Amino acid sequence: MISVPKEVKPSEGRVGVVPDDVRTLRSLGVLVGVEHGAGLLSGFSDEEYRSAGATIFHQVEDLYREADVIVKVKEPTPMEYPLLAHLRGKTIFTYLHLAGVDPELTKLLLSHEITAIAYENVTATVDGRTTYPLLVPMSRIAGTQAMRGALLRHPKEYHRKLKVVILGCGVVGESALEEALANSVDSIAVFESREERRAELEFKYRTKLSVSFLPFLALDTFGRVKLNEAEVVISGVMNPGGAAAPKVLTQKHFRRMRKGCYIADVAIDQGGSTAWSKVTKPGETFTKGKNSLVFSCVPNIPGSTVPREATEALTKATFPFVSLLGEHLLQHGNIGIHWLLKEHLDLRGGLQTFRGHLVNSAVASRHQLSGVYMPPDRLF
Repeated sequence: MISVPKEVKPSEGRVGVVPDDVRTLRSLGVLVGVEHGAGLLSGFSDEEYRSAGATIFHQVEDLYREADVIVKVKEPTPMEYPLLAHLRGKTIFTYLHLAGVDPELTKLLLSHEITAIAYENVTATVDGRTTYPLLVPMSRIAGTQAMRGALLRHPKEYHRKLKVVILGCGVVGESALEEALANSVDSIAVFESREERRAELEFKYRTKLSVSFLPFLALDTFGRVKLNEAEVVISGVMNPGGAAAPKVLTQKHFRRMRKGCYIADVAIDQGGSTAWSKVTKPGETFTKGKNSLVFSCVPNIPGSTVPREATEALTKATFPFVSLLGEHLLQHGNIGIHWLLKEHLDLRGGLQTFRGHLVNSAVASRHQLSGVYMPPDRLF
């Protein structure tokens, strides 16, 4: 059975599977369990899930006990840790970000020999480059919402005069850039470390005279003035592979920045990308330093601000993998998951723990668990 619990993390409104996905799984013969109320914050009722063929569980313990695969959205919280005992030898598929959360979760996944597959590390190859397809839709929403929240702090007629800095121009950064351009912001400096990516962006936005693309080294050299004058900074600098985000803004930068500058750290899910970042709630900020810098560090922007839109975008990306898990489970039982991971390199890219082994080197280093680290190639 593929089982879908209700998310309990504060401000999380998404759900791992939508009713249409349940209908497809049931047409394949895969059993689906859904916890009572799991879809309510995303606008999906128990009756919709029941009509699609799901069994509704009123006790989450029963849901976990009957599960072969748990499909979630966010990593289990401490209040959910006791439920993991019911998943011994089974599978969980969700965002995990193990390098940035309580190491106890990693230890529990290992001790219960759970096969843990992280959305954020599932890969795909596009034009010869490795991409992370289950991060992309949420990163788009996060970048857009971060910039939107920043712009709402200023009258619309002032947007043209705003000075904006974007740190990192992957999916988050480019989505923030698009939102700024859509709102007629006329001074945008984008700092991006990858030379190839900068060249790509410079060509793509060559007609946008309001945008300049600079290397990260320029933060401390000729590009310093851009940061010092900024009224809005959006930082989406993250590391692939589950490693903690780099600290790209430190106190030496803060001392020179404009009074009252608003800094949105979208990398807070990976521990934050500035020296002063700490978790804030949606709509909440904190002010720090002699320049009264204003920080917004909202984890899980998609699930806390636009859960319906985020759920639909997320499940569109995750469901092909959920379907594969269900089919292999139906045909071969739990051993089918092992065979699937052996043959499907992109899904295997998301593997974090397997039969008591930790297979993510960044997590092993972060939590000092090198003794249980095993390269995935030695397991398959």
